[in-house]
Amino acid sequence: MASQAEFPSRETHRIASLAGNRLVVSSEGLGWRHVYASLATEQSWSATVPAVDHLCLAYCVAGSAHIRRRLPGTGQTHSADLRPRCFGTIPPNTESQWQVAGAPQVMLLYLRRTLVEQVVAEVYEGDMRRAEIRPILGESEPLLEQLALAVLSELRAPSGTGGRLYTDALAHTMAVQTLYALGDGVIRQRAQAAQSARISRQGVQRVLDYIDTALDQDLSLVALAGVADYSPHFFARAFKKQVGQSLHQYVVQRRIERARHLLLKSDQPISQIALLTGFSGQSHLTSVFRRLTGTTPAEFRATGLRVI
Repeated sequence: MASQAEFPSRETHRIASLAGNRLVVSSEGLGWRHVYASLATEQSWSATVPAVDHLCLAYCVAGSAHIRRRLPGTGQTHSADLRPRCFGTIPPNTESQWQVAGAPQVMLLYLRRTLVEQVVAEVYEGDMRRAEIRPILGESEPLLEQLALAVLSELRAPSGTGGRLYTDALAHTMAVQTLYALGDGVIRQRAQAAQSARISRQGVQRVLDYIDTALDQDLSLVALAGVADYSPHFFARAFKKQVGQSLHQYVVQRRIERARHLLLKSDQPISQIALLTGFSGQSHLTSVFRRLTGTTPAEFRATGLRVI
């Protein structure tokens, strides 16, 4: 199953690169497929931001700013104070004019256009009017905030230790929640019905079997949902509800169990075992292995061999 390419920064507004702004960290190079994220410390700035294809959510992490935004296409002008834990949106396919007075630290989250369209097609029968997001500024959205903080934690982690499967799940959940919370024409009963459907027992077993045969591969949420014959947008939530672990946690656990087996039952180098169990390299395996077991792969192998 083909893997989608990374969401590149060139498809964003690149606000972090404006004069005076300082990029702290971004998802560039992490292989994230459906969401692009950047964290930047901004200074007062004004600019016309060109239209891009993708919806942008701006989440204020620290500091504050008074913002004036004009959407020339509609003539709408909005002014508000952006404070920590509040959101703003930059609608897709829309040029916007901005005046920012202050020094906030802002995380920008871009949801890939095709992902949003897939949610609309599946949940709202392809009615693209449902994808029209309210142009909010300085508003709180508690459920979206939980997802944004999860993305921020992953963004700050060394080499994105949660992996692409984890960020896939976050992106799909965020797309659904964004449409649910901010979509102008969303029919909430339809979204709630889609979220409550269960994966069949056979579908769950197919996924568990598939994961065990593909631990060395770059597993994607879309691929696993396809194995289960279930919506990728609600798959991670249904999997956790029915299996008792998040999809990401389950896959990592199985990878560590396979690594433990190979460390004791083979003489392959740890760098090779890392690749055979789906980690990006020996340092990635070591980091996750130590976090979950309290020891390193090398220490585990040495101790285990002495016991044997």
